[in-house]
Amino acid sequence: MVREILPIATERLLLRRFERGDLPIFVAYRNDPQIAKYQSWTSYSMSEASKFFEQQSKLAFNMNETWFQIAMSRQSDDQLIGDVAVRFYDRGRSAEIGFTVAAAAQNCGFATEAVAAVVRMLFLSLAKDRLSAIVDSRNHAGVKLLGKTGFHQSDVRAGILFKGEKITEYEFTQIRPV
Repeated sequence: MVREILPIATERLLLRRFERGDLPIFVAYRNDPQIAKYQSWTSYSMSEASKFFEQQSKLAFNMNETWFQIAMSRQSDDQLIGDVAVRFYDRGRSAEIGFTVAAAAQNCGFATEAVAAVVRMLFLSLAKDRLSAIVDSRNHAGVKLLGKTGFHQSDVRAGILFKGEKITEYEFTQIRPV
């Protein structure tokens, strides 16, 4: 039997599974053009959010070749402020992370706190060997956050077609400490 890893409490956050009540806030920040700028979506409907919730509610954490979204909420009021996505791959040895934070919660250190907690959990509790993250080179805040949480730039991919324009992506990696 697999023990449940979530929730994870940090100093100011609760990292947990999504709840149906999170969906209006989830849809709102996914529909913010500034938030969607560096993400795979452009807009997001309540119908898509409901399908997302149904899929995620049945998904086991740490299942190879799946993306699992971890809700990021404030401990003080359990209000959703963003999420950390984790893709498990390489027969369970590796994980890729991504993160999204609502505009009102940006520049407060919440994403750094959440990503650092997820990195610790992936290395210490799940014994992942390697973590990765891919970020648009124009996303300076994302690049800075990855550096703060122990990632190192490992690759540059120029000329990637993304939302109709050619961009440069940076790949960041982190190897489990010995």
